[in-house]
Order: sequence, then C-alpha cells, then structure tokens
Amino acid sequence: MAYLLETCSLGKDIGKQKIIEDVSLHVKKGEIYGFLGPNGAGKTTILKLVTGLWKPTKGEIFLFGKQMKNDFGHGLKRMGIVLEYPAFYQFLSGRENLELHREYMGYYRHGSVEEALKLVCLEEMADRPVKDYSLGMKERLGIARAVLCKPEFLILDEPLNGLDPSGIHQIRELIRRLCQEYGTTVLMSSHILSEVETTADTVGILCKGKLKEEVSMKELSEKSASFIEVLATDRKRAAFVLEEKLNIRKFRIMEDGHIRVYDQGIHVERMVKHLAAEEVGVLSIGRKTETLEEYFMQLVGEDLQ
Repeated sequence: MAYLLETCSLGKDIGKQKIIEDVSLHVKKGEIYGFLGPNGAGKTTILKLVTGLWKPTKGEIFLFGKQMKNDFGHGLKRMGIVLEYPAFYQFLSGRENLELHREYMGYYRHGSVEEALKLVCLEEMADRPVKDYSLGMKERLGIARAVLCKPEFLILDEPLNGLDPSGIHQIRELIRRLCQEYGTTVLMSSHILSEVETTADTVGILCKGKLKEEVSMKELSEKSASFIEVLATDRKRAAFVLEEKLNIRKFRIMEDGHIRVYDQGIHVERMVKHLAAEEVGVLSIGRKTETLEEYFMQLVGEDLQ
C-alpha cells in the first residue's frame, strides 16, 4: 500500500538522550490519523521531523512518495501545518495575517481568505488585531492559515488546545469536512483520547518516544471486548450471585464499583432476575464495549507509572 507519509525507524537524540526511537508511521491518503500520547511523549518532535524543522538522528521519511532528506520544499508546498502555538503579527488583524500568508505562498484564489475565516468561525473578529484574540481564537486562526491554500496534507499539533466545548465541536467538524469534501489527509496529535476516538480513522499510540501500536478504529472496534456493566447496591453480594448462582467466572469489579461481565452467553434479563432474587438492587445495567482510553491504558499503563 502507498502511503502519503511513511517514516522508517525514525529516531532523534539530543545529546545522550533519546527523544524518539524506532518510530515507523504509516499515514494513508485521505484519512484522519490521530497521533495519540501523553504530554512529553514525543509527538511534537516527530511532527518537527516530518516537516523538516529538525533533522532526524536516524531513519527515513517518505512524503508524497518521495524520500525527504535535505530538501523538504517539494512537500511543504502541498502541506498546511500548525505546530505548537501558532505565531502571528500581533498588531495586524486576523485577515491581514492571512493575506500576508497568501502572498507568501503565492496563492491568489479569489475569496480564499474569507472562506478560511468562515471555516473557523472568525468572520466577526477578522478585522480586530490578533493581540486581542483569546488563546482559542489564535488556535482557530492558525488552522485557518493552515487550510487557506487547500493543502493536500494537513498537520495539526494539539489543535484543540484552549478551545471551549463549542470550539472543539467546530474544529472536529472542520477536520471531518476537509477530509470528506476536499480529500485532505489529516495528521493530528492530541492527548485527548475521547476526541481522537470520535474523529480519527487510524490511531498511532506513542509513549516515551516509542510507537506502541498503529490501529484503525475499525480494527479496534472489532477486537475490543464487549461486556455487560452492572452497578449494584451491594457489589460483594452481586459478585457472589454471579459466581455461585450463575456460574460466571469471567467478570471484574472496577475501582468505581461497577462490575464488568465478559461472559457472552449470559442474558441481561436473567442476570437481573437472579440478582433481584438475592435482594441485590440493580442501579444500572447494559452492554458496552471497551473504549480507546481503556485500550490505551492497557498499552502504556505501566510506562506511565
């Protein structure tokens, strides 16, 4: 399979410290790739390497089917990038900052600045100086600048920083729209698992500079364990009923008091009936599937301790 971005055994050392080690990413054309990891995992370092801002200590980078060595100009012209905190001319307006970027890129399509401002809902603030913008508004202006020239490949480093719930929803929908309507490939890093889970097609999980796993959300859904989750008035008594009355061995009592039953053969109605017969109240019960957060913690939990 041909990838829009591929890294092979990528590594970066600073002095004697290994910042990232043996990272091989595979980003397919037209997908949203969620680069997931805790703060300090090395996400921004990798994005700086694939955009040519830093040079790798070892490994190879292939972008748009071409190996990148010293000349990233070929790839950068086809990319939109927001890394860390976007920088602007503070005393110029948001519109003027975008006009300058358009001139710099040599992109003169009529209405492109207005369209970019509308995409991130900044029309009303477009003529105010950027120094008056909130952190969230600057993040949105950074995304507007990145998508202004209709890039084939969009790289967003923690794009949800500083956004309120409404802003998060807007950016999530923008990312999906760019992918679905314009065919833009998106690589977004984040430490917010729930947002990656609801937005990405593929997830790369990074911890302490190492790529733990790449998995599509479809694959993850297929191999995630489903279970019945029960919240009972007396969890010890409920556990006794499950084990002794229903002969269930595959269950686990969670820290929050919920009980997860992994026996696929048991019916919810039968479980409730037996619990009620033993005078155990059921506060809630239902079938669920393990989340990305739980999968993530299985992979990196020990490393985070």
